[in-house]
Amino acid sequence: MSDPAADTRKTPAAPSILVGRNLDRSTRVEAWRQAVSAIYDLADVDPDTFDCGLQSWNLGPAVLGEMWSTGNRFVRSEGKVAASGLDHYLIQLLTRGRSVVRDGAPEIDWLVGSVRILDMARPVQTQAEAFANITLIVPCAAVQTILNTSADLHGVVLPPGSNGAMVLGGFMRTLAARADSLTQSEAEAFGRGAATLVASCFEPSVAGRMRAHSPGAGATRSKIQGFIEARLGDPDLDATAICEQFGLSRATLYRLFAPLGGVNAHVRSRRLNRAYRNLRRSAADQARVSDIARELGFRNLSSFSRDFRVRFDASPLDVRRQMSPISDPDGMQPTQGSFKHWLEGL
Repeated sequence: MSDPAADTRKTPAAPSILVGRNLDRSTRVEAWRQAVSAIYDLADVDPDTFDCGLQSWNLGPAVLGEMWSTGNRFVRSEGKVAASGLDHYLIQLLTRGRSVVRDGAPEIDWLVGSVRILDMARPVQTQAEAFANITLIVPCAAVQTILNTSADLHGVVLPPGSNGAMVLGGFMRTLAARADSLTQSEAEAFGRGAATLVASCFEPSVAGRMRAHSPGAGATRSKIQGFIEARLGDPDLDATAICEQFGLSRATLYRLFAPLGGVNAHVRSRRLNRAYRNLRRSAADQARVSDIARELGFRNLSSFSRDFRVRFDASPLDVRRQMSPISDPDGMQPTQGSFKHWLEGL
């Protein structure tokens, strides 16, 4: 009879990606750029002086990474948000250097020892001097179902020395230090626990920001978001339909979605983001813009085109023409074991 403990010890270690000094600098920089492109575009990079490194581990329900660079600007535009389709939190512990949010969230210095959380469903720009950090990526839904508040986490910073930063930062440091020795089952277990720890450490910092303090408010909003995602093509999807489905008053629904700009704005934003991705993916079949708009619940093509241009600073046809016939929204087909592939699997 086989020994279950022995089988666990033989499980392969957590898959990892390394962009290190074993590569020549030009190859390393391009590999780093491609990996980071799953989340950000890079700006202010001097190819003659820029240098970087990355180690990342797939934890199943989460992704963990350590990265460093000589300094650059990270840009996550509306188009990037729409094209990537990510609905994840990026939690980062700064271990060296300095970084500042320049746009899309409160402009707060990110100091060594602090932990920052950013919502990847929203555009943001950060400016980093020479830095090193540890990053944890988890699905927003996994965190929101645990939170007892519907407060907005985007841009919240746990300051150095605070209990939240010490506990969560300590977990991230230890996990990164031990990641290469983890079995796959251990990696996935820590990945599952990461969302709970993130919610526990950030909740005290945001609990006082909102009036919607009823237990399970975050979980309720997460369920409603799932309902919205599954019914984006329904032209009758609105606040009334959502209230009827979940037995909520309009006032309660509006409070739940206030951090996201309101429920109607959230529905419109998700429809426009899906339309952006569908337009880029439809270059091969040349599906009509009007069909794409109608399939996502837009009754009026003119209002769809106007809202699309306001959000992405380009018309639907402009986005279509920019693309060659491809199957991946960022112009690359994710391969098994790639950083993009990991994020899509969360």
